[in-house]
Amino acid sequence: MGGIEFAAEEIEKYGSVEVRMDGKGLDRLETPAPEDERIRELVERGYDCRRETESSWEVLYHLSHLRSNLTEWLPVKSGERVLEFGADTGQLTGGFLKSAGQVVCLEERISRCRILAKRYAQAENLVVLGGNPWKNLEKLSGTLFDWIIAPGVLAEAGRYLPGERPQVQAVRRLLEHLKPDGHLVVVSDNRFGLKYWAGAMEPHTGKYFDGLEGNGPAFSKKELERIFRESGREDVAFYYPYPERWFPSAVYSDEWLPRAGELNQNLRNFEGERLLLFDEEKVYDRLIAEGRFAEFANSFLCIVGPKAEERTVYVKYSNDRAERFMIRTEIVKKADKAEVRKLPVSAEAAPHVRDMKRWEAVLDGYGRKCAVRANRCELRGDAACFEFLQGRTLEERLDELRARGDYAGLTSELERFRRLLAGIVEPEAEPFEKSETFVEMFGNPSFAKAYRGARINNLDWIFGNLMETGEGLWIIDYEWTFPVQVPLEYLLWRALSLYLHSREDLRHLGLMSQMGITPEEEYQFEQMEHQFQLWLLGGTVPIGARYPQTAGRTITLPEMLAAAGKNRMQVYMDTGGGFLEAESQWVTTEPDKRGVIHLDLPLPPGIRAVRLDPAETACLVKVRRLLGELGGTYEPAYVHNGRELEAEGILYTTADPQITVCELVPGTQRLYAELTVQELYPDTAYACMNLLNRVRAAERIYGSRPFRLLKKLKKIFKK
Repeated sequence: MGGIEFAAEEIEKYGSVEVRMDGKGLDRLETPAPEDERIRELVERGYDCRRETESSWEVLYHLSHLRSNLTEWLPVKSGERVLEFGADTGQLTGGFLKSAGQVVCLEERISRCRILAKRYAQAENLVVLGGNPWKNLEKLSGTLFDWIIAPGVLAEAGRYLPGERPQVQAVRRLLEHLKPDGHLVVVSDNRFGLKYWAGAMEPHTGKYFDGLEGNGPAFSKKELERIFRESGREDVAFYYPYPERWFPSAVYSDEWLPRAGELNQNLRNFEGERLLLFDEEKVYDRLIAEGRFAEFANSFLCIVGPKAEERTVYVKYSNDRAERFMIRTEIVKKADKAEVRKLPVSAEAAPHVRDMKRWEAVLDGYGRKCAVRANRCELRGDAACFEFLQGRTLEERLDELRARGDYAGLTSELERFRRLLAGIVEPEAEPFEKSETFVEMFGNPSFAKAYRGARINNLDWIFGNLMETGEGLWIIDYEWTFPVQVPLEYLLWRALSLYLHSREDLRHLGLMSQMGITPEEEYQFEQMEHQFQLWLLGGTVPIGARYPQTAGRTITLPEMLAAAGKNRMQVYMDTGGGFLEAESQWVTTEPDKRGVIHLDLPLPPGIRAVRLDPAETACLVKVRRLLGELGGTYEPAYVHNGRELEAEGILYTTADPQITVCELVPGTQRLYAELTVQELYPDTAYACMNLLNRVRAAERIYGSRPFRLLKKLKKIFKK
């Protein structure tokens, strides 16, 4: 173990990896989690979570390649020693094995130690220690690590460490095994995460709003700061995995917070159903504007240790796609400047990253005649490094005009962009011809008119990629540059379409037609874009596409209100002022076993009429009994706004069905009613009404004098 002393009574080996257990037969003392056997089978057969689509939260949790996005970006250097405390089945381990000198995993459950070892059986720098992780940590006394990764330690501390403040005890014990210049990484759910306010269940307890009410092992940012302070450390950097810590696509920091419009992937609760009480993207935008995102981020990644001179402040993963396009984008800050880096996440993506230097020269040549420069690119190791430009993007400019309601100015800016794009591409353009590469990438559309296009194209002339700086106008990101000819109009459509996608308020302006894009072209370009996105995926099933099959239901607020409305009825009482909304009341209407609703309504003095609204949608109502009480009982008359179906009841096609009891005897003290209410889809109600109208029309025809005369004549002629 590279100098690490660990007395193990039992050792199992899987390929190059040893699983060491302190105590024989530890596996016989544990009860494996129900999913462990299934996960082991999938690991042994080489299950590829990127392409295979087993609809299981447990499979995603253990085997999704996105799990390692949480920590794979950490700057672990060659030769450094990493301790992973609570390694589970190795969801994060693979990210460290690529760079660390040695990775030591502590995992309590032996069944999961074996899965981890089988998963990375070819690793020469991995050792797995099974059994109680705290006892095994004690046996590593004297061994110091450059990195200690303990994602779940705060949530689990209370199980192992009795007494006051178990989380503080846990952090202190881990710090004893950290080198003076080393780093401890801890992850926690935020009890005040926005998704919990919006209706996601607390993942550890499985209850709604449990963490908000103080239950479950989640911590607010202030609680975490207090834990680290009481542990003797205040050198803590907070990062914010988004959408959450299970399958993050981005990691923000206090030095690089999200901007409005970026947080738009909020349905990631694959572990079960959730409520959807509001639009989280819109609320996030308001929190960002108020500078309060950090309080409501769904999770925290905390790095305890000295602040590096060169540090990553933002990470975005683009690895839910074909291997040859899987990259990671970082913003790295140094003492005097910042830079953007794009790195391959897979070996297959290395040529894609290297090509960016080639495209810089091509696009710089295209744009110089229009005073548009390509952001300077430098290849450094595996990374393509770009200048971090300061300025304002065209998207920000358009949004400023939009916020002011200056739609004429916005249209003028779009027209300027159209001319700019034409000026860049047109000098390189030739008559468009569909190539094999085009058909592979975009399908085989049938164009009704002739187009022109350049032989090499940056497909991403989107407004967020054009930045105006003190040095002029720059295209800052040109990853999607390919040697394929496309129509110039497609580039224009793509930029405008992506901008309009989340800005519904602009759709009424007809911007596409103003930019010269016809409805027929919109349809064709949409089909091209769909094929292009499939091509980029290369058979990968993205995490968002798995949500409907894997997660439970997503229950919206309107659905909840509609469900709540099914067992209640609005009652209006007219005492001389008419039926007033403010004076109405809601009455619970739980049906009995036969589906009959029983109402017993006390009536105020001076009552003139009562109105019952049996539902808030189309329905079929059958009034079984309606009685007023005045000493004895009597049957008052009533009217309605539906259509009689004789013995079947009253059919309503309106969303505001009403029954009005209008002939109450003065002094009536109570109203009793028995009725059944069956809600209908509006289309069903209208179909029934149309059928009823046809029946009634037929009855009128059959009963008319001409029809009766015709029947008599028919009988005469038969004779």
